[in-house]
Amino acid sequence: NSRLDEITKYISASGGKKLRPALVFLFARALNNGHLSSNHFYLAEAVEMIHTASLIHDDVIDDAEIRRGLLTIGKKWNVKTAVITGDFILARALIKLVSTGGIATEVFANTLNELCIGEIQQSSQKYKIISFKDYIKKSERKTSKLFIAAAECAASLTPCTNNLIIKAVRDYSLNFGIAFQIMDDVLNFTDNKFKTGKPAGNDLRNGILTAPVLFALDEYEQKNDYTLKNLINGKFKDKKDFNTAFNLVMKSRGICRAIELAELYIKEAIKSLDIIEDNIYKKALAELAVYTAKRDY
Repeated sequence: NSRLDEITKYISASGGKKLRPALVFLFARALNNGHLSSNHFYLAEAVEMIHTASLIHDDVIDDAEIRRGLLTIGKKWNVKTAVITGDFILARALIKLVSTGGIATEVFANTLNELCIGEIQQSSQKYKIISFKDYIKKSERKTSKLFIAAAECAASLTPCTNNLIIKAVRDYSLNFGIAFQIMDDVLNFTDNKFKTGKPAGNDLRNGILTAPVLFALDEYEQKNDYTLKNLINGKFKDKKDFNTAFNLVMKSRGICRAIELAELYIKEAIKSLDIIEDNIYKKALAELAVYTAKRDY
């Protein structure tokens, strides 16, 4: 279809970090003497397509205008086209997964289930002061699960993989994904719209409370200062309320503490690799985890 061709080329041109395919290739090579099979390529393509489809649908849910510096599908074309395009890319990804055989289709079906639950969970928690346990669980569902699926299936497609290796791969991806999400939440406060496509504090503006906000709330409440809490409970009646809340987060140690938390998860991710034989791909996986805390977009 010429319209779908036009849109999918537009999406491909927008770039992206391609971290999920990177995990597929790095784990496959780390566990198989540097070799890749054709199924690893199909898997890498499928996981990036699933991620892309989820972003398109996220932009519809959030009524977002910009993604990776370009207009979102919903804004350049229309919302209906965006929904159908996301569905189309997802369907094409599933066709690729079926071709890989093994556990991939089942793993990704369960992963998509978790992604949807995570999105609904986030929607239901708007302007609610959640616990860190709930925040981490939501981060697992929205972010880690897709990293886990990519890495686990990559490992399962390599010969001589045992349960201990699979556990190590899953543990790395879980901790990597949580650290990645925490840093995304930090960048939502510290980065500019040109790099992320979102205005600073956009999540807070929409009532989504992330690690920097939760740490800030804890800090102020220990001082018996409930200004930030009251502003959130009041759902920011006007721009002044939001600006006050944003500045309170920025003046706190919330961002620093969030980065420290991400670094703890990064250390756990790297520790999970101990069972894997030393090679350049294992080293790259460790460096990729460290990069997560240092990236600026």
